[in-house]
Amino acid sequence: MDDSTLVARLKACDGAALEELLTAHGSRLYAVALQITRNDTDAQEVVQDALITIWQKIDSFEGRSAFSTWLHRVTANAALMKLRKNKRFDQHLSLDQTDDDDAVPRLQLPDKAATPDSSFLRDELGARLRSAIDALPEPYRTTVVLADVDELPMDEIATATGASVPAVKSRLHRGRLAIRKALEPYLRNS
Repeated sequence: MDDSTLVARLKACDGAALEELLTAHGSRLYAVALQITRNDTDAQEVVQDALITIWQKIDSFEGRSAFSTWLHRVTANAALMKLRKNKRFDQHLSLDQTDDDDAVPRLQLPDKAATPDSSFLRDELGARLRSAIDALPEPYRTTVVLADVDELPMDEIATATGASVPAVKSRLHRGRLAIRKALEPYLRNS
C-alpha cells in the first residue's frame, strides 16, 4: 500500500491502517527513536507515543513533505520529549562528553576484504565511529545520523528535526568535525 492510501485510511480512522503503518514504517520509527534515546526500552515507548500522536494528529498532515519525513519528525519529537522527561536532555553538553550506553545499534561498514587483520581493523574503526557518534550532543548526533546513516536530504532533515536548513548544515558540519577529531588519533596510528 502506498503512503497516500495509508494517510487517507488513517484520516478515515481506520484502525487496521495503524497496524499497516507499523508494518511499513515501524522499524524506521524505532531506529530513529533508538538513535536519539540510545535505550531500547525508551525507544519502544517512543514508538508507542509516536503512534498515538500520529493517530491523533494525522489530520494535520497536509502532504507538503513526504509522509516518511512527517513520521520522522513526529518520532524525533516524541524521543526528545522522552529525553526531557527523563531529565537526560541537555543542549549544552560539551563535545568532549561521552556516554557509555551501548544500546545504540551497530553501524555496518562494508565488507571490502576478508583477511583477519582487515576485519579486526574494520571492527575497531566501527566501534570507534559508534563511540564518536554516541559522544555527540543530541542535536548533532541526530543530524549526523539522519544525514550520513539514513542519507536524508537537508530539507527532509530540517523538517524532521524542526530546524532550518542552515541550522541542519551547521549541526552536520560541527558533528562531522567532532567525529573527525575523535577519530584522528586512531587514524593517525593505524
